[in-house]
Amino acid sequence: MLGSVPRPRPPTERIAFGVPPSLTEAHHRALLDALSVYLSSQIGMPVVAYRALTYEDLATRVSNGDLQVAWLPPALFVELERTVGMRAVAAAERGLGVGYFSAFFTLVDSPIRSVEDVPGHSVGWVDPGSASGYVFPRLQLASYGIDPATSLPEEVFFRSHAAVVRGVVDRAVDVGATYVHLDPAEPTRVIRAGWQPPPAGVDPASIQWLDPFGPLPADVVAVTNKIDPKTADKIGRAFFAIDQVEAVRVAAQRQFGTGRFVEVHERSYEILRHAMESAEGKGVEVSASLRPSLLT
Repeated sequence: MLGSVPRPRPPTERIAFGVPPSLTEAHHRALLDALSVYLSSQIGMPVVAYRALTYEDLATRVSNGDLQVAWLPPALFVELERTVGMRAVAAAERGLGVGYFSAFFTLVDSPIRSVEDVPGHSVGWVDPGSASGYVFPRLQLASYGIDPATSLPEEVFFRSHAAVVRGVVDRAVDVGATYVHLDPAEPTRVIRAGWQPPPAGVDPASIQWLDPFGPLPADVVAVTNKIDPKTADKIGRAFFAIDQVEAVRVAAQRQFGTGRFVEVHERSYEILRHAMESAEGKGVEVSASLRPSLLT
């Protein structure tokens, strides 16, 4: 069930399900295998799972019809909802409820101590379609009156959260952006982040993080209009019940930090839509950078 994306076929024959570039590469095969078997049994037709190489790859394959179902970060979902009519059927719960934060981070010996210090330094992003690794950090800069289009001398896309962390640790860039889960009872304590658990060769103690921004809407599982409503409902119900199947829950938890899915809270995505429009009104071309035909 692994390999290249299947040639498009009518969705009544089989469904192609895409997942984003993995946060950590080691477990992606187990996740794809587990998802393929589980979804096939729940939906009643073969499902082929595909791990995208980049967010651009994921968006392009959704847009051209290769993928009929996809696990999407919130900003990319909002854009594909607008351009190709994606509909969310389930939202990821990351152990702290729906939603999480983004944050800039750097090394403990860096002179960067706050978001206001970021201008004039090189920044490592995840991908133009990553909410926590690109979109929301840029919105955060805009909220400080900082135009990321003119204030950053160098911007590098590393294509995964782990790679951004390694880029900062290796001093390829001065500061990076990633996701952060905070303890609700102790908001300064990080439970999970791009550097925690740490990628290979990274010492979490070497990282300092700046003021978080959010909470962000959750990732979603979304379907295109090639999926009929009855099948879409089956897909949603399958993800709601995913935590009851240990192999799938564990694989998803390892790969994406969640083994639970809940109903979609539309209001949280409406806030994102408005935030993106507002940023563009201030000269931050966030929405344009996320359109599938323009992703770089």
